[in-house]
Amino acid sequence: MPKDERWYNNNVMKVLFVYMGAESLGVEYLAAEARAAGHEVDLAFDPAVFGGRLMWDIPALAARFDLKPRILRRIEIEKPDVAAFSCFTGNYRWSLDIAHEVKRTAPEIKCIFGGVHVTAAPERAIAEPCVDALAIGEADTSFPQLLDNWPGSGGESEPPPAGIWVKHGGAILRGPNPALPENLDTLPFPAKELFYRKAPALERHYMIMSARGCPYSCTYCYKSLSAVLPPGSKPVRRRSVENTIAELERATAGGRVRMVVFRDDVFTLRKKWLEQFTDEYLKKIRLPYFCYTHPSALNEHSADLIKRGGCRFVTIGVQSADQEQRRSVLNRKYTNDQVRRSIALLKERKITVSVDHIAGVPGDTPEKLQEAASFYNELRPERLLSFWLEYYPGTEITKIAMDKGILNAEDVRRLENGEAGHRYSGGGLRSPAPDMLRAGTFFALIPLLPAKLIERMIRNKSYRKLPSAYWLNNILLFINALKSRDPFFFYNLLFFFSRKKAP
Repeated sequence: MPKDERWYNNNVMKVLFVYMGAESLGVEYLAAEARAAGHEVDLAFDPAVFGGRLMWDIPALAARFDLKPRILRRIEIEKPDVAAFSCFTGNYRWSLDIAHEVKRTAPEIKCIFGGVHVTAAPERAIAEPCVDALAIGEADTSFPQLLDNWPGSGGESEPPPAGIWVKHGGAILRGPNPALPENLDTLPFPAKELFYRKAPALERHYMIMSARGCPYSCTYCYKSLSAVLPPGSKPVRRRSVENTIAELERATAGGRVRMVVFRDDVFTLRKKWLEQFTDEYLKKIRLPYFCYTHPSALNEHSADLIKRGGCRFVTIGVQSADQEQRRSVLNRKYTNDQVRRSIALLKERKITVSVDHIAGVPGDTPEKLQEAASFYNELRPERLLSFWLEYYPGTEITKIAMDKGILNAEDVRRLENGEAGHRYSGGGLRSPAPDMLRAGTFFALIPLLPAKLIERMIRNKSYRKLPSAYWLNNILLFINALKSRDPFFFYNLLFFFSRKKAP
């Protein structure tokens, strides 16, 4: 039977996920859903160790070790029915390059694009000749429905599933607005083995989400997009403790997991859930874990709970030390006193604290970064990571930057095309000024030097003599990771140097 006919007859589809970056929970969940619907799934994976996705951003080496030709060769040999691409802004151009070549050599293969970048800029994505369909938003339900019944298969134009756009007969069929899965306990556990087979070192840190969504609407975050959180949806959906623990019991049975990594946006939101979770985790898992929290979502009780449960490392996003900038530009509504209290609660319990700061926010100046340095020197987190602001298409901060003349229409077009910079190499579409680079490097010194010395460097502005070079910042982060025993740094090193299988 010709491939196009076989596609339209509800037979088993052979789906190859094509992904560049680190481990992706989104890919793992969609693969599990497709498999549960009776389809075959596999993964072609480029870990991009020099591409700025983990630790280093070295374009020359990234090009040298690009696995694109080997992935294309595999697709040519295996000829899957579907090539599925999950895209964030950083891998969107890479994904398009693969898809263009796939359609040139094997036009019968369907190329489906999804992920946060596609959700943010669907019109731009569907206009690409190599893209046959889009999966917008959380596609746990819609993706397998698309595989089961490709819209328009009998010549008619029935609407696709919610959140699905499909090209058919020269037209674009658009399904209803995407819907979010409400009961997360009904979802299959993610297909972790797809990534573990390619890079076994990944299994040492078990990545999991006990909840989806975020109650906050930060202007720089894709989770504030209407397609990510359709009107009327719950901003946060929580799995039951039983379901979360069941996944972890299965994951840890083999004894290879060394740390559990909770990727919930704010792990400490619901205290009753956290109480029950802590009791069950201590009974059945008893591994150190990592989580994210928020200055508005931590108190003594929740800090005690995560300490008792085995939390060893917490990241808390401060993002700006200027309260007015944080409120009006980033839409983060908490005080510096709340930041102080949250970090103090964690440090009192000897939980390692990593603080995130975003540099290059609209309105940022070297003076504001100097004030931030004073604030962080007061807080003294064990780890201080300064990232350059990445503008994502469709986000509120991109609109703010346009209003302020920082970005223009051509910049937005480039963002939608995936041409943005990366947070490790300037973040935006233009290189930061040398004074801004020096301030970012100075942040990396704060956890390494005594507070009085940092205070003196701020007072006499001697930090302005630092080189404005990325390499120095990277060296300082390396030293700080050793000093703070950052588990993610050593995990990334292990991943970097570990043996990986062909894509």
